[in-house]
This record gives sequence, structure tokens and C-alpha cells, in this order.
Amino acid sequence: MDVALYSQCTGANAQFEALSKHPELFENITCMLAPLAVSMEALMGSFAKLQGVEEYLDVMDFEQLKFGGYQNKDMNPQFFADAVKMPLLMTQVLDDIWTDNPSDGQKTFDLISSSEKEMLWIEGTTRRFDGYNYFGENPKQMLDFFEKHL
Repeated sequence: MDVALYSQCTGANAQFEALSKHPELFENITCMLAPLAVSMEALMGSFAKLQGVEEYLDVMDFEQLKFGGYQNKDMNPQFFADAVKMPLLMTQVLDDIWTDNPSDGQKTFDLISSSEKEMLWIEGTTRRFDGYNYFGENPKQMLDFFEKHL
């Protein structure tokens, strides 16, 4: 059976890391669609700035560690992007105000090692959640991608 991954946002981050640590578990995966993969430093830094609390990012890191989590700088798909060798369609909101796109998304995409990869920049919005809903309103590119690889 052919299997594809739809790995959205931090789910993509987790899939990239899992691919890096256990590639043998992904041998039957034929392709991946990765909307809005994001480094947490870019996400939390931009979000904190929007809320006027950017000077407290170190406190946020401390609180995350206190609860058994990680510092934002340590949660980054770019550390594991080279493990993605399968065909990939990645999407990002070009002017996403919750990240530092286009630089964060482009850097992640550039580090993907797949020889068959495509980036779809969603334009005309600054709202990250328009990226989550994009394929619900515009399914053709997603369906074409899956049809080609499944």
C-alpha cells in the first residue's frame, strides 16, 4: 500500500525529526505534503513581538523547560530537513505575521534534500490560518501532487 504524509506546522517538524532518527520506519512513504513547517524561534519571536512581550522570550523558554519542554531555539525543522528525501510539496504564507517569512520557510525548504520538491507560497494574506485552510478552498495542487505520487 502506498502511503503519503500530510504533516502540518509542528507536525512537519516532528516528521522531519522522526525521518532523521528512524528512516527505516518511513520506507513505505511515497511523498509528503508539509504546510507551514516553522521554527519555533521564528513563530514565538514574531508572536511575542505582536503581543508586545518580546523582551520575555527568555522567560518563556524557562517556563517551557520547567514543564518538561524545550527552548524555542531547539525546536527547529531546519535541523532535520536534510532527512526529507521523498517528493515534497511545502506551503508557506509569504507574508505570515506570526513568523519571519519568507526567510524562515525558505531556509527550511532549501535544506530539504529531496531532488523532487516544490514550494507553494500563499500570497495575498498575512494570516497564518489562511495557510491552514488553503487546500480546503484550493485543493487542485494538493490532489495533483498526491495523484502523481500515490
